[in-house]
Amino acid sequence: MRTKLISITVSLLAAMLLSGCWDQQMLKDTRIVDIAGFDLNPQGKLQITSSILDIGGTQSGKKDLDEIHSATGNTTKHTQDILDRKVSGIYSASKLQVVLFGEALAKQGIYSYLDVYYRDPRSALNAMFAVTEGTTHDIILSKKKGNKLIGEHFNKLIHSAERRTIVPKVSLQLICPHMLDQGNDFAAPYFSKYDSNPSIYGIALFSGDRMTGKLKSEESMLYLLMADKLSKTASLTLKINKEEKQDPENYIAIDVQNVKRNLKVTVKDNNNIRVDLDLKIKATVNEYAEDHVDDKHTLNQLDRKLSEEFTTRAKTIAQYMLQINHDGFGIGRRVMAYYPATWKKLNWAEDYRKVEFDPKVSVEIVSHGIMN
Repeated sequence: MRTKLISITVSLLAAMLLSGCWDQQMLKDTRIVDIAGFDLNPQGKLQITSSILDIGGTQSGKKDLDEIHSATGNTTKHTQDILDRKVSGIYSASKLQVVLFGEALAKQGIYSYLDVYYRDPRSALNAMFAVTEGTTHDIILSKKKGNKLIGEHFNKLIHSAERRTIVPKVSLQLICPHMLDQGNDFAAPYFSKYDSNPSIYGIALFSGDRMTGKLKSEESMLYLLMADKLSKTASLTLKINKEEKQDPENYIAIDVQNVKRNLKVTVKDNNNIRVDLDLKIKATVNEYAEDHVDDKHTLNQLDRKLSEEFTTRAKTIAQYMLQINHDGFGIGRRVMAYYPATWKKLNWAEDYRKVEFDPKVSVEIVSHGIMN
């Protein structure tokens, strides 16, 4: 009985001495950041522009608003500390939805500015990542108009583009391995300002952690199909008749229904690398003013024209990727895995540009709507 009493007493004392959630952060003391933009200021220092959630009460209930705060510092943590002194509460990026980088800063390298997020266990690593034309400061301020939260607006813009196979699915967590992997690069959404409003232009292409090029939306869609990343939908309008006059009958709009990709990497003599990419696309015609797509001869002609147009575009994209040193299809990773002896002899930063890349695209129209 005495032993049991001692055991209970010790347990109670231990429970009293134990600290609870030592790292808890009370929501009432926190200022939640939903979007953060990174830029270089004219002096070459880091400027962070943040949209901070302000929850206010109204007669109809709670209403969420944005406060825009900006600060300049030497590093991300240094700048966050300066922002923390500007806001009434604890500056917290634990609920971050979107991280934006200005193009000038993205071209210099992004990893050193994201390092703080990868070290903090409270970081929102599922936050989306994107690059902007010009500065993120201007593009965030341009969206200040209206009642929709800024972070939510950019989040939905990116989600919509993901569903339409215009941009790949990326987050802080997903891009981290690519920045550290010499044999596989990544692409991210790229925003431009159209009529003073931010809109998806296409994708920014990276080599390691540096942005080296970009593709507009029509090209980024084909890039993603070549990468075997068809999402929910993919729609394209193409000019298939080369007449100069602006006539709707020169164009065709298609929906991509299915994609089958075959990517083959071979190493020939003298460590020459060849990449054969065969892409088979099955599509539905959404719009074709000239009609007669029920005729077999017309259908075969359309298949041929579309295949030629897609192949020409695919070759242009492949050559551009080599030119800017963007290994978005993981060619280096395949060489590393299947030809390790060859990989040891390569300087991939230089030898990737020498890869012989031969893409071929064949298109088959499988449906043309309810019209005959």
